[in-house]
Amino acid sequence: MVYREWEDIAKEQATPARLLKNHIQLNRVNHAYIFEGEKGTKKGEIAHFFAKTLLCKNLDQDLNPCNVCKDCKRVNNDTHPNVLKIEPDGKFIKKEQVQNLIEEYSKTSLEVSPRINIIYEADKFNLSSANSLLKIMEEPGEDIYQILITENYNSLLPTIKSRAEAIHFKELDRNLIRQELKKQGIKSSYAHPISQYTSNLEAAKAIADDEEMIEIIDLVIDVYKALLTDNQSAIITFLEKNKKILVDNDKANFFIELMIIFQKDILQTKLDKEDLCFLDQKSIINKLADKIDISYAEKALKNMLELSIRTKYNINLKLALNKLLMNLERGYKHATYSSRDSI
Repeated sequence: MVYREWEDIAKEQATPARLLKNHIQLNRVNHAYIFEGEKGTKKGEIAHFFAKTLLCKNLDQDLNPCNVCKDCKRVNNDTHPNVLKIEPDGKFIKKEQVQNLIEEYSKTSLEVSPRINIIYEADKFNLSSANSLLKIMEEPGEDIYQILITENYNSLLPTIKSRAEAIHFKELDRNLIRQELKKQGIKSSYAHPISQYTSNLEAAKAIADDEEMIEIIDLVIDVYKALLTDNQSAIITFLEKNKKILVDNDKANFFIELMIIFQKDILQTKLDKEDLCFLDQKSIINKLADKIDISYAEKALKNMLELSIRTKYNINLKLALNKLLMNLERGYKHATYSSRDSI
């Protein structure tokens, strides 16, 4: 996404927009920034917009770049010679990459304008390359700026953190993600759980466009429906409708996370709260909540959360999912208490 105005950024990242805009307005732009936050928080896109704002000579009264001058167009097209990028070469950012940057800065720029270096995955410096970067940060030179982008702020060297201003990027508002999905024609019954699963807009759009992932959302609903019917098995429902989950860790993780979200809805209902994700399944959620007490709702959720962590390791996925569904059937179908008996 190419941002054109500060207002667009403020809708998604209000604090970074306010801080960066104020720095420009007060002529107090720092020579080094660290943009830190979770994946999908638009750090890279906003770094590009910030660079464009520093380079544009035709800012309007709200400090928005004109988006039509040569500098703006080249930043938008990723071809501006004064906007330099560094990304990890393999697992690390190497010393040679930083030395090439230093050499570039030692040359006389053909463009009479600021030079901005954007470093992606800045937590992947090794000690040698990090020490080389410190030379630039200690003596940046006039009109030279660094923007370090990271999802792992605590992994940066203290010496780097002390020489840059850190700006935190929060997760995108789930409502914004839902709205964007609905604009693309995604039904709310899918937009809600997808937006709850990820705060990364691009990832959310990819899930919404993946028919198999949409089928998994339907499967979660069918599994919980089966827990209400004595002559229907949740395990058989699972195996009949989506065996692919058993051989695909990403899909298995998606299934488990959505099971967690649905179970949270049941717990929320037990607590008389209305903030549900699977809104279209409220009738089913109410019936399931009425079959169990709060302690079981919490226990089932805890088991799912533990399984979600275990999937990151080498486990027997089929056995683990079968056990999860078997325990759910035992808990919901053979429950002898109801919401009227709970505390």
